[in-house]
Amino acid sequence: YFKAFTKQFTTGENYQGADRELQTVRQMMIDFLQNHSQEVRPPACPPLDPVWSSDITSLFDKNSHHYTAIVFESNSSYVGREVILDLVQYENIVVRRALNSDKAFLDKLGVPSVPSCYLIQPNGSHGLINNLKPLRSFFSSYLKSLPGVRKKLLLPLQLPAQENKEEGTEIKVWKEFDKTKLYMADLESGLHFLLRVELATHKTLEGAELKTFKDFVTISAKV
Repeated sequence: YFKAFTKQFTTGENYQGADRELQTVRQMMIDFLQNHSQEVRPPACPPLDPVWSSDITSLFDKNSHHYTAIVFESNSSYVGREVILDLVQYENIVVRRALNSDKAFLDKLGVPSVPSCYLIQPNGSHGLINNLKPLRSFFSSYLKSLPGVRKKLLLPLQLPAQENKEEGTEIKVWKEFDKTKLYMADLESGLHFLLRVELATHKTLEGAELKTFKDFVTISAKV
């Protein structure tokens, strides 16, 4: 894991979870982001900490230019944070999470169980999203389908303009590649694809296939 805004050289921090299951790795990555955001949050990472009931009620009956979705969940649930990260690349919607610790507040909003998704419309009206299975995929799909919610346009990275030097700015011309030559980058790319992508599609290599692969490795090592 590489922390944002690291000024010193680092090879990253190596973490090993309890197992290699996808869900465990995903939750570990979410913990990294949430813990790191308390120091200096990476610009693209939204707030992952739960909001208070007073923060939610302050949004009621107020006009806004976007939807606000609140995922109510238990303290051990990751659904809210997963949905927040799912919607990072979408505009006209803000997703937050809240815990089910304030039972009276949940009863007031008519939230019978968690996880549940509560939606505040741009005009301030609000209510529970009914008939949704309490799963990340259902919450995220529904929110992405709301009118006006769409993927953000990713603008090209704007680099700061260089100051013109007195002797003038030198214009670098792209180098034309000689198509008759073989470049090391192409060899490395080809080997990477063969070993990491194509070979990975085979669960096992036996017999003639295994011999062919051994011969290929031997020749590659020699040349």
